[in-house]
Amino acid sequence: MKNRTELLKTYVPIAIFGFLCLTSVVMTNVVGLRFTILFSILYLFIENKRNKGKMEDIGFIPKNILFDIREYWWLILIPVVLSIVSVSLFKFVLPGVYTYVSDTKILSFGKLFLQIPQLLILAFAEEIAFRGFFQTKLCNITKPIWAIIITSLFFAIVNFSAGPISSLIYVTFFIFINNIIYGVIYQRTKNIYSCTISHFLANVIEIFIFYFILLLS
Repeated sequence: MKNRTELLKTYVPIAIFGFLCLTSVVMTNVVGLRFTILFSILYLFIENKRNKGKMEDIGFIPKNILFDIREYWWLILIPVVLSIVSVSLFKFVLPGVYTYVSDTKILSFGKLFLQIPQLLILAFAEEIAFRGFFQTKLCNITKPIWAIIITSLFFAIVNFSAGPISSLIYVTFFIFINNIIYGVIYQRTKNIYSCTISHFLANVIEIFIFYFILLLS
């Protein structure tokens, strides 16, 4: 009975998480992502409280941030570099989509800075959900490398958006690769804050470069 209970505690939340991720394909990706994040954070904190665990047990280790940056700065910066590459090549790889985005003028300089705190909160919430919750749960039933790959795949699914198939493939590829790196950072540091820093920096740099490329066009 005890083994059955432990299995349920492992597989049921994983199944619910996967289902919520897949709902983003049917609903809008924003709605699916919100439900996924909400469920993950609530489950993670409630489970940790019931187990009388510490915040460090679920990846909240602020005292190790500087050590992690010194030790894994090169890993933290890889998604930033990949974001620069993906945005810089966007105009050449997908000229049709680039022209459409440029014509719609979806960004303004004022809104750009207002997005920074939103991006930080979103990156933090996503890392709690996908690394602190889902990847950790998967590591209980499979090897870390597979946990990282599966987590990255589900993150890419949640971020599906309407548009040309070429744009979808291009964007999803870089999202998937970046998430592999976030997963590796978390696996090595066990620190939500460290992978959040990498995630946040990559998102901010990507948006700023995209804005200035549009501005100079």
